[in-house]
Amino acid sequence: GSQSMFLHELRRHPRFPFHSKGDLRLKFMAYRGDLIDISLFGALFEPRLFQLDVNPGDTCALEILHLNDDSLISVKGEVAHVNKNLIGIRFAPLEMECQNKLRQIGMLNLAPPCLLNRELPALFQAWRSQA
Repeated sequence: GSQSMFLHELRRHPRFPFHSKGDLRLKFMAYRGDLIDISLFGALFEPRLFQLDVNPGDTCALEILHLNDDSLISVKGEVAHVNKNLIGIRFAPLEMECQNKLRQIGMLNLAPPCLLNRELPALFQAWRSQA
């Protein structure tokens, strides 16, 4: 029935079981929001504000925050996609230390390690299949 179809969809586009706060930093602004999904290649970020002055190609840094607002890690990248309530960020190639930190976050969130290897388009597909 539809239930098994749904589970199949979930498996086909697995998503990082991950909800964390983040700050998206652009030239002079920082926007608080929620990280919807993440991998070693990029992230989906849902800003709390709707009207952001953000355009594809903008350089940015994404700061991932602990629940108590301490910064866990800051990743540099560029805005790849802007949709009303979702921003796709493509990370610049990560240093090893950064990758390990993300893997650690993955383990804490009980994510299968393979989820961290998804390219940005796969994050969007997963997001769409759940929307």
